[in-house]
Amino acid sequence: MKILYIGVFDKNFKSTNTSQLLSLQRAGAQVAGYNYKDKAATLGFMERDQDLVNLVRERNFDLVLYSKCNLLSYDVFENIKQQTKTALWFMDPLQTYDNEMREKTKLVDYFYCDKNNVLREALKINPNSHRICEGYNENVDRPIEGIEKEYDVSFIGAIYGDRMKYISSIKPPVKIITNAYGKEHAVSVAKSRINLNLCTTRGASDRVYKVLAAGGFLITDDWDGREEDFVDGKDLVVFKNIEDLNQKINYYLTNPEVIDKIAQKGKEVVQKFTRLNWAKEIMRLTLSN
Repeated sequence: MKILYIGVFDKNFKSTNTSQLLSLQRAGAQVAGYNYKDKAATLGFMERDQDLVNLVRERNFDLVLYSKCNLLSYDVFENIKQQTKTALWFMDPLQTYDNEMREKTKLVDYFYCDKNNVLREALKINPNSHRICEGYNENVDRPIEGIEKEYDVSFIGAIYGDRMKYISSIKPPVKIITNAYGKEHAVSVAKSRINLNLCTTRGASDRVYKVLAAGGFLITDDWDGREEDFVDGKDLVVFKNIEDLNQKINYYLTNPEVIDKIAQKGKEVVQKFTRLNWAKEIMRLTLSN
């Protein structure tokens, strides 16, 4: 299967799109990556759009897969759909599933997303919409041995919305870790007794899967469809409000053997949510329709 994957790629293999491209290759596809933002910076927007259309016309791809592709023109989507199968991959939470993404959902043959509440909205627009878990990069997100615990509680990620309301109300103080990518993320997980997750519009980020895959113990607020994949109290721990969160943090910090037991079970359960399985599911759904 020949795939053109349009997204944002890097040379040090830290970007999600890069690991997804490599996973598609490992799944058996012939994949070419097209960095649509770099091409626009080099060629200009109109020239980039024409270059992309010409590439699809010349290379005879079986599938053109877009990763969001904000500001890529609707005309490009329409033109390429006339030439081959197209799919839009959208991994973000519901609050960012805006009018542009909804319009582009109409302009592709397949729509694939990571969140259940996004899927419900997409199905109103494109009946050929499916949820595929983004998961984690199994080559990077794995336990790191020999690292001492430095933090009782940490949050790895950006602070926005009401996240600081939760974080500032937690005792003991939360270590906030930003810009931890690739192996650095797994190292940060290893340093933390409790890894905290805060969802955006009831959608789980890949932080959940990366923490569990790295052997971390996770406390999180709940998300839409969580019970389909993880059992509260066995694979991870779900909190209801700030008071409940503080009570659970205190309990687990004083019961490290329970932390270890849940972390081990979470690591086992999350194995089915690899990037390789994401790639295989993309190919299976595309080939079966």
